[in-house]
Amino acid sequence: MSEQKKKIGRPKTDTKPVMIRMEPEMIDDIDAYRRTLEDIPTRPEAMRRILANFLEEWKKDGS
Repeated sequence: MSEQKKKIGRPKTDTKPVMIRMEPEMIDDIDAYRRTLEDIPTRPEAMRRILANFLEEWKKDGS
């Protein structure tokens, strides 16, 4: 059975957009990180993962 890839497209409707500005160096670092991952996620997906990992750790620390 073959793996199904997620389709690129509109995100779930129960989400809200968040617009941020970043220095080019930070964007370059995010892109470099993306390329280290096996599935090479989109930039927004990579940022969601980074934030999810940070928030998980933050909650564990009780901060």
